Amino acid sequence: MVLNVVLRFAWLQTVLGFKVSFLHRESLITIVASLEIIRRGIWNFFRLENEHLNNVGKYRAFKSVPLPFNYDDNEDEDE
Repeated sequence: MVLNVVLRFAWLQTVLGFKVSFLHRESLITIVASLEIIRRGIWNFFRLENEHLNNVGKYRAFKSVPLPFNYDDNEDEDE
């Protein structure tokens, strides 16, 4: 993915300390941090989509989650 590589190089330039003459340092940090948030959001979307497809494809998706205890109205009558 080309966008991932470009955004990683944008982040890398702040670590290595390249000088960009037409921007203030604070502005550059703000822009690069925003781009990093967008990059991570894109990858989180892909990871979530992949997990969803794996769950549905392997029939692991359930409508209800089993409770760790038994809930029966009949148990109250025995006591």
